[in-house]
Amino acid sequence: APGIIWAGKPSDGLYRWAGRNVSPLTSVGLSQLNAQINALLVARDGSCWVAGAHGLLHFKDPKAAVEDAELPVLTGFNVISLGEDRQGGIWAGTREGELWRLRNGSRVAETNRWQSHAITALAPTPDGSTWVGTEGGGLYRYKDGVRAHFDKNDGLLTDLIRTLYLDAQGTLWIGTAGGGLGRWHNGHITTFTTREGLLDDTISQILEDDTGRLWLGSNRGIACVSKRDLEELAAKRIPAVYPQVYGRAEGMLSEECTGGFCPAGLKAKSGLLWFSTLKGVVVVDPRPKTGATPIPLIAIEEMLVDGVAIDKQKLVGFIEVGENAGQPSGVVEPGPANPAGAPSASRNPSTTVQNPNATESLTIAPGKRRFEFHYTGLSFNAPERVRFRYWLEGLDPDWVEAGAQRTAFYSYVPPGNYRFRVAACNSDGIWNDAGASLAMTVLPHFWQAWWFLGLAGLGLMSLVAGTVRVVEKGKAQRRLNHLEQERALQRERARIAQDLHDDLGSSLARISLLSGLAKADKDNPDQLEIHVNKISQSANETVRALEEIVWAVRPGSDSLQSLVEYIAHFANELFADASTRCRLDLPHDLPARPLPPEVRHNIFLIVKEALTNVLRHASTSEVRVQAKASVHSLEIMVQDDGKGFDAPAPPLRGKRQGLGNMRHRAESINGTLAVESVPGKGTTVRLTVGFPGGTGAGQG
Repeated sequence: APGIIWAGKPSDGLYRWAGRNVSPLTSVGLSQLNAQINALLVARDGSCWVAGAHGLLHFKDPKAAVEDAELPVLTGFNVISLGEDRQGGIWAGTREGELWRLRNGSRVAETNRWQSHAITALAPTPDGSTWVGTEGGGLYRYKDGVRAHFDKNDGLLTDLIRTLYLDAQGTLWIGTAGGGLGRWHNGHITTFTTREGLLDDTISQILEDDTGRLWLGSNRGIACVSKRDLEELAAKRIPAVYPQVYGRAEGMLSEECTGGFCPAGLKAKSGLLWFSTLKGVVVVDPRPKTGATPIPLIAIEEMLVDGVAIDKQKLVGFIEVGENAGQPSGVVEPGPANPAGAPSASRNPSTTVQNPNATESLTIAPGKRRFEFHYTGLSFNAPERVRFRYWLEGLDPDWVEAGAQRTAFYSYVPPGNYRFRVAACNSDGIWNDAGASLAMTVLPHFWQAWWFLGLAGLGLMSLVAGTVRVVEKGKAQRRLNHLEQERALQRERARIAQDLHDDLGSSLARISLLSGLAKADKDNPDQLEIHVNKISQSANETVRALEEIVWAVRPGSDSLQSLVEYIAHFANELFADASTRCRLDLPHDLPARPLPPEVRHNIFLIVKEALTNVLRHASTSEVRVQAKASVHSLEIMVQDDGKGFDAPAPPLRGKRQGLGNMRHRAESINGTLAVESVPGKGTTVRLTVGFPGGTGAGQG
């Protein structure tokens, strides 16, 4: 009713405010409620419904005598929430979890035992459905016996619903206990909490003024925020909201607004907003104020680098201050005087605004990592409600919302140029965006400088290129070695085939020929004996040739020691039945040198040819075989004291083919062959073969 406000007080009854004073109301009906008033509702017809612990009263004319109340309905039920639908029906929710609908003097139970939690809020909608908020059961939407349930799985942060408000656009606003403010729109629930800028996460009362702003009663005061800002926040077009905040500084005896029943607040026809708190009723005039609230002054108080504070006198010279609507802000510096006349900071009563035109950059030495900035806001209008945001340009992508925190900490700031900016807003949400800023340069170590990094990058590229080249060269060398091995294998196969053809083939052919002659002369015993002896001799030569071939290809014969031992074995067998004595001067501790098959085979054939020549042509009583080996070369000498011969150097073409073959074999293995012979004084054949990497080739 215009000019009249009713208020219920738990355990104390009903009161009326007529514009000048508050007076208690008494009646028989109220006495039946035991003075336990839970909720009040003014219907569209001007009547008033009073919900109590033992039923529900209806006053048709609140301006008339209170005795005109009708008899209580829902007697015995603890009604804690009320709502009115478009058809004039009154909805009542009880603490026991029952939902009733009263219309035209009849009452209907709508719950049908589908939930047992206390019904704390009701919001009937124009389409005939009703939103039902519960204490622990989440949110329901009920229509014609069909209900939809919404809880934590649907976007709510808690199932404790404190209040509901349905605006003219059909958006449902949901106040929760500890879960912030919910918004149901187009079938989707969005939640806003203190992380998005709200004052508190417990919202007990929601009212809307004539300009489209929501007034939220919480446990920490009353916050006013534009619905448009909340919609922008829900669409992620802004990072946070900055509501106007009202509390003890604005005259509230208690900042905690009551809730758990609905409605708990009231928007009067005059536009005033009435909130119930633990210590009485708070009335807010939402109309804009004629005078602008001063914006807070911003002060950078201190800067710490790796825990060590920068000298304040030095710091002042690098702070750049801005101006916003004629309100200066900048750095505060302790001191006994205040020549600028600026208001004192709440954290330091003797501070002054300094250096309004700083443009230089503070230089930080290399190796510094942790940076800490201390700042404050200077305001006499609820200084504890000043909120901040800061931005380290060059590191942070955007503003960082700090709330009431007055410290910005960075665990690591790499070398570079930066500007630290801080802005603040007062309790009315008015920002001083110009704020204060500090430019600084963090110097790098020399190994962090661009030229060093460039050189390091160039060196790394060179190293990679060199590594790639070495790897590729190694691959090419391995391919070349593989080809060389294949080529050597092919040469060895060709040599073995040639030896088999030349030695074994010719010997077997001779044996075959002699066998034919023996058959032809079988009647001539003398000739037959001659043929058989030649066959035996050829067979022995064949066996010896085969033995040489097997030795040449056998893997265990590839050492220098094996070569010398085989030469000794051959020499002993060759001169075993001859009158010539064979003296061997061969060492037993030769270097462990592997020899390729081709090399050791040619060495053996040269020595074999030399010994065979001694046996056939030298007519000597003694032959000496001597071997000497060093790290770099091998020298084998065959010496006799026979008749000797004239050895032209070089030998004549077509003569002494054995000696020519020996020279040819020596050259094929990069060795040298020296032949010294004097008629009547014997012959000396000296073969010198250099090892790979040595210098023995060519000696002798």
